[in-house]
Amino acid sequence: MENILDKIKNTRILAVIGLVCMVLGTIFAYIKISIFGFSDTISLWGYWEGKIVLLLVIANLIFIFKDFVEKYVPSLFNTSIGRKIKDINNPKASLVPTILSAVFAVYLHTKLDVSSEYMSWGLGFYALWLGVICLVAYAIVHKNN
Repeated sequence: MENILDKIKNTRILAVIGLVCMVLGTIFAYIKISIFGFSDTISLWGYWEGKIVLLLVIANLIFIFKDFVEKYVPSLFNTSIGRKIKDINNPKASLVPTILSAVFAVYLHTKLDVSSEYMSWGLGFYALWLGVICLVAYAIVHKNN
């Protein structure tokens, strides 16, 4: 058990799981609607909320995996914003997009009232929340690094 915890602390597996789940949360059905025998699903992919989630995923990706991004896509850091991101040497900078992701997930949950018998949360809702939980857990595990 201790070996598994050390592996989680020394790798970014929680971050990878969180980012993948957040992307899947925008693609999969976020809300399922079923009324009078007809059913439909709504995903965040086609709405501005999905675009915000994807922007937060990209921001988390850049901050958490800055060393890989710098190695494989060095042209990204040639812009003015890219140079500022490159100059940030504090690994706690990834906390900002992680906190924004958690706040946005809470905002989506409170904004979309799915308390009806005709509507229910879809797989995208659970995937998005699993992604946010994994990113927050990654931030907590790596807060001392």
